[in-house]
Amino acid sequence: MSAIKLLIVDDHLMIREGLATMLSAYPDLVIAGSCASAFEALEFLTHTIPDVILMDIKMKDKNGLDATREIKAKFPGIKVLVLTIYEDLESVRLSLQAGATGYLLKQVSQEKLAESIRRIYHGETVIDPSLIGQLVNDYAKITQSALTQLKGQAEFEGKGLTPRENEVLKYLAQGLTNKEISGKTHLAIDTVKTHLRSIYRKLGVKNRSQAITLLNRQNKVFEL
Repeated sequence: MSAIKLLIVDDHLMIREGLATMLSAYPDLVIAGSCASAFEALEFLTHTIPDVILMDIKMKDKNGLDATREIKAKFPGIKVLVLTIYEDLESVRLSLQAGATGYLLKQVSQEKLAESIRRIYHGETVIDPSLIGQLVNDYAKITQSALTQLKGQAEFEGKGLTPRENEVLKYLAQGLTNKEISGKTHLAIDTVKTHLRSIYRKLGVKNRSQAITLLNRQNKVFEL
């Protein structure tokens, strides 16, 4: 079996070096490169294509979500595994929306990280076990809300969203931030927020996370 080529993207040198040392212990995992920023990673991809990228979310230049979205648009065959300290469900959903196929917390064990990389390489989506319970509970709440509020797709489409709200909802479903939606629609950020509040009310959800879950309730995740 051919080795899996890895690119590590993190703005902390110690983390990059630690991951490289840790993963180099496995014969089937090869460190193809290490980058301190999203811009470095995009430059790296102009001459070397890895199989899997380990991507941090918060970095000093372009954040990991934007980088993931851009990488997947240009190189759809590359798998992206988000490796982060952020445990909130919105970060998980936005990462998946951006095109990541895995989301792990940095305290993951060496063995589980290596196994996750292999599973992602072979086409699975892997979510950190500590987040699975939250996702399941949130999914159950949204599903119940959907059954109660929507009663089918036809009723969903008849919720009375205005054309502008439908446009904002489309970008929300793509995982865009309020600032990005503002740029796409040429609306002020405060106006975007006003439309979002109206959308949440009409869909019967409380926040952005629940709206995204509702729109993507068919997505599947696989526990480690």
